[in-house]
Amino acid sequence: MNENAITIRDLTKTFYLFDKDYHVLPWLFTHKGCKAEKTALDHISLDIRKGEMVGLIGKNGAGKSTLMKLIAGITFPTSGTVEVDGKIGSFINLSAGFNTDFTGRKNLYYKGMLTGRSKEEIDAVIDDIIEFADIGEYMDLPMRMYSSGMSARLGFALAVFTDPDILIIDEVFAVGDKNFQEKSKAKTTELFNSGKTVLFSSHSDALIRKFCERVIYIRDSKIAFDGPVEEGLDIYNEDVKKKK
Repeated sequence: MNENAITIRDLTKTFYLFDKDYHVLPWLFTHKGCKAEKTALDHISLDIRKGEMVGLIGKNGAGKSTLMKLIAGITFPTSGTVEVDGKIGSFINLSAGFNTDFTGRKNLYYKGMLTGRSKEEIDAVIDDIIEFADIGEYMDLPMRMYSSGMSARLGFALAVFTDPDILIIDEVFAVGDKNFQEKSKAKTTELFNSGKTVLFSSHSDALIRKFCERVIYIRDSKIAFDGPVEEGLDIYNEDVKKKK
């Protein structure tokens, strides 16, 4: 039996920058014409066990969001492997994957199936999703008519109620208005306490201490520390002080 929810080996992700969009096509065949390269993650290897709650820390641009997107399947590695054992609830890019020409209701099935849920699984929770998202008549209107906040609310509710085994969370407590923020915070806390595997990125030391039993510090595209929460926070905060 596999004890790991997430297994990562020698993972590298490089982004290629171009002056013009049409330069991408010849680059695919010749690998020439790229303006610049940015390595967001550089040969990362780690294991996250089932039921483990792991905090992800580091300054903006260190590679945290890229790592979470790779695990969630939103983007793909340049090299190396990411293996996931279980269904993922991704709380990053909450609006990603929706079709703006579809209604909110149709999008719940569309995005749900893209993330590996069956129609029957969505049927079982769609009323809960609709009630939680609380966007009223917009549920049956095309999503191009939605505000960004409404789309995010629907994405959050879908991720919450499709019973994920693994939560990938990029501090999303600020979704929507104040009432929805309180609802989302309470629901996320409930999921944290339910024995799920959690990868939680936050700039709040207090939240990392509250929810996590292990911390991974990403610095300059590499793992600078992987271990106990307090030790990792101390190293990170000392680094921050040195750079001021």
